[in-house]
Amino acid sequence: MEELNVLERRVAGRIYNRGAVKFGAFKLKLHEKNPDAPLSPIYVTLRLPPEGPLTDGDIEDIGQAIYVMVQQAGVEFDLVGGIPRAGEPIAKAVSRLSGRPLLKLVKKIEGDHRKIDAVDGEYAIGLRVLIIDDLITQADTKKEAIGVVEGAKLVVAAIAVLIDRQQGGTEELEKTGYKLLAIFPLDVLLDYYVTIGKISQIKRDEVMAYIADNR
Repeated sequence: MEELNVLERRVAGRIYNRGAVKFGAFKLKLHEKNPDAPLSPIYVTLRLPPEGPLTDGDIEDIGQAIYVMVQQAGVEFDLVGGIPRAGEPIAKAVSRLSGRPLLKLVKKIEGDHRKIDAVDGEYAIGLRVLIIDDLITQADTKKEAIGVVEGAKLVVAAIAVLIDRQQGGTEELEKTGYKLLAIFPLDVLLDYYVTIGKISQIKRDEVMAYIADNR
């Protein structure tokens, strides 16, 4: 099992204890495009109230873990942009820690669909943007953000998330030249939960079998 550092273990424990990681049968964003896809046996919601269970302290730890990861990866950036809405509080934490300004990504509603449509804030052409979100499943929302950032004549430095659900999003971005950094590949997170007795090996294997069949 991949070894987690002290901060990563704390974050993993926090999100589990808050009920941000749930097991059952769930619809995901991918079901908007593919409604006949099997329901997911795991659901992760990394949001503040009223939409999610996390606290400001949880978000601060997540932001710190992401900032450390980005530094260790040698990513250089000038601005921090959080994908609405789950990525925005994390981006604010990373902005504070790094001293880099926030770039607001704006969503608009088109029928039942919310789409990232614009950036807001003061910036100079050519600055490098670290895009932040809570997790990645497939890459649709990340590609929306990339398109808007590049449309504003800015450069995408990297995309950073807490959890990679390992359902193809990372590979889809990387094959087009974008760097995706994740604190926890899903199998690593679940292996840690097995090790500390939060879930069974059977549950871990059930989730990863679903992931393997639904990439």
